[in-house]
Parts: sequence; C-alpha cells; structure tokens
Amino acid sequence: MVIYVNGTNKKPETATALKIKSYLQYGTQVYPLINVRGFAEAYEFEEDRESLAAQGGAASALSQTVEVLTPVLGEDVILQGDCVQGLLAFSALAYDASTGISTIHPARQHNLGAQQQSFLTVFSSQQAMLEFSQLHAVEQVIKRKQLTFKEDIVESNKKKVLSLLGNYLKLLDSQLLAHRDFLEKIAPKFRDCQDSFRNAIISFEQGVLNSRRNRWNTFFNKLMDESEIIVEDNFGDGACITNSINRVFKKGQTDTERAIEVETVQSVKELQERLFQALTRLMEDINNVEFQQQLRVDSYANLTFGSDVALDYGLKLADFGSMAFTISSYAVSGGTVGSIFPGIGTAIGAALGAVVGALVTLMGLFTSKASRIRKAQNKVRSKLQDVHSEALDTVMQDARSLVATIQKEIEESILPKVKEMQQSLQRPLSILEEQIARITTAKNQIESMPYGTIQPVQC
Repeated sequence: MVIYVNGTNKKPETATALKIKSYLQYGTQVYPLINVRGFAEAYEFEEDRESLAAQGGAASALSQTVEVLTPVLGEDVILQGDCVQGLLAFSALAYDASTGISTIHPARQHNLGAQQQSFLTVFSSQQAMLEFSQLHAVEQVIKRKQLTFKEDIVESNKKKVLSLLGNYLKLLDSQLLAHRDFLEKIAPKFRDCQDSFRNAIISFEQGVLNSRRNRWNTFFNKLMDESEIIVEDNFGDGACITNSINRVFKKGQTDTERAIEVETVQSVKELQERLFQALTRLMEDINNVEFQQQLRVDSYANLTFGSDVALDYGLKLADFGSMAFTISSYAVSGGTVGSIFPGIGTAIGAALGAVVGALVTLMGLFTSKASRIRKAQNKVRSKLQDVHSEALDTVMQDARSLVATIQKEIEESILPKVKEMQQSLQRPLSILEEQIARITTAKNQIESMPYGTIQPVQC
C-alpha cells in the first residue's frame, strides 16, 4: 500500500498520477490523504471543531484528488481516502502520558512546542485533539492491512501473474489475428505460383510441338523437292534413285535431329527459368505482405528432364527400283503366250516377248518420258508423304512423353517444396492456438483460487 498525501489542498496534476503509477508494483493499492493545514486559531470556535473535512475545502480537495488518480491508476487500486490534520495529531501524541510532559525537543519549543500549547488551549484534552485529527482513520486502514498482509502479498503476486498472462494473451491474440490475415493474403500468391507452373508447362508443350512440327515439315518439304530432282536426273536407274534419296534423307534427318536437340535444350532452360521466376515472385509477394521470415528456396538448375527422344524415321525405299521397266517381265509374258506351241513355239514366244518388251521400253523412252518421270516422282512423293505423316504422329507422342517426364519431375520435386513452404507458414497458427489455450486455462485456475491462497496450476 502506498499512501499519497496531498498537502496543498489543490487538485494534483495528471503527470503526478502517471509518475505514481510508474512506481507501483502489481497489486499495490493507493491510499489518498488530504493533510489539512491550519493552526490553533482555525479551530477557536466550537463550530470549527465539528468536522475536519469542512475545514479549508479539504473535502473538495480529497474529491478532486480521487478524480485525478482513479482514471490513471484504476478503481481497484484507489482506496477510500481520508482527511487528516497532521500537525494536530503530532501535537496530541507528543506527550509522555505518565508525566504529562511534552516530548518535543527543547530546540523546537519556539515553534512546534508553541503550536502544541496553542492547540491545548483550544481543545479540551490531548484525546480530543487526537480524535479531531482523524489519525485513527489512518490507523484503522493500516491495521486492516496488517491483518491480511500475507494474503495481500499472495494476491499481489497472483495479480502480477494474471497481469503478465493477460498481456501475453493479448500479444498472442494479436499475433494470431495478424498471422491469419497474413495467410489469407498470401494464399492467392501460392495459387498464382501453381498457375504459373501449369501455364509454363502448357507453353512448353506447345512450343516443343510446334518447333518439331516445323522442323520435320521443313525437312520433308525439302526432301520432296530434292527427290523430284533425283528421280528426274536418274530416271531408269532405281538403285541410284534409292541410294540418292536415302543419302539425302539421312543427312537431312541428322541435321534436323541436331536442330531439334538444340531447340529442346533451350526450351527446357526457358521452362526452368519460368519456374524459378514463379518461385522468386512468390517469395517477393510474401515479403510484400510484410511478413519477415527467412524462406529458403533450393536451386532447381539441376532439374533433368528426359532426353531419350525417338527420332529414327528410317525410310524403306528399296521398292523404288520397280519404277523402272524391266524387259524380263515382258519376256516372261511372251513365254507364257508361246507355250501354246510346244518346243519352238515357246522359244519364239519368248523371243517375241523380248522384242515387244524392248520396243515398249524404247517407245516409252522416246514418246512419254516426261509423263513417266512425273509418275515416278508422284510415287516417291506419295511414299515420302506417308513417312512424313508417321513422323508427325511420332512427334506428337514424343512431345507428350517429354512433357510427361517434366510434369513428373515438377510434381515430385518442385511442387512438394512449394506445398511444404505453405504448410510451414501454417504451423504458427497451431502453436499460437495451443499456447493461448494453455495460458487461458492457467489464468482461469489462478482467478478461481480463494483470496490469499495459491494452488498448483494444471495446464
């Protein structure tokens, strides 16, 4: 208990109340007193000795003092105040009851001793002086405190604990609300990151597919143009046509595969960069929500995607030789006709067939070579178009296989880390909620303890 004495009969300043508050310990109470000033002449008449509070506006000073202290210190801190006349009480008590002699030091007889004698002339006795001084009111307050001081100490400590727990709960509640608000704000950021992953995969697949289609379309268009020239330049020589087209095909195939490989590596690098940018943007978004937490993102530069791409589109062009006329076929036909006439007839028929075959061949060479070249070219083009279609079908399968490999790598490596990051940001919620529950339980148990007692707390 702190006794605050106002000896000026004036309203105290708020700054004074704040200073008092800074001195107080948990559970400390403040007992306000107004020290009524005045000498013996202030109580000369009987009506002056009816009420001390009526002297010099003491009651008003006490009321104003309480009005200033209560808002700052709290209603549970302020005790009911009293007015007391300190000089009068001192004068009444400064006597040896056994001898009736003043106990004031001789050196103070000219002031305190003189005031003591003056009060004795106004009041009938020392007891009357003491009663009017209201010092007994202060005595009663102190005695009540003496009776319960042990319990008051316990309660003071309990209030200290309750105050600390209450402040801690406010802090935890504030942190819990702030973290929930933070999680609510960053949730769209994680969705944006996942959307960026999906869009990057879609863009990658479309880019790879278009790139490979363009490469193979360019390759086969060029091959068809060159094959027409080969057929025209080597018409009649099936082996030369086949070998030449195969040679051009293999060279173009090798060049196309190399170009596709370079473009695939570049596309994978661009995909990796987009994924890393999505993760970087996610962390920047989290920081922009003003939540300071160290987030570690592993480098994903070591991602390896499947590169086993089936690019073997071998052409089976051995049948190109059938485009050249063979005299032997006509010889067989002639032999069949001549077989009607046994012996010599067969020989003549065979010879005739050979001659007819030779004539047909000569006629074809001189009369419709351009037409036959076009026919051969069309057959070659038709064959190449079939292979072209097969290649494009394989391109689609190959692109899907590559994307599936990358998709699997993302789902098994990157996305789990993003999910783990989001889950780690969720963990403080359960920690805060658990702590709030435990502290609330402890606080409730302390509050329910009887006054002045302390019991074990079970959290």
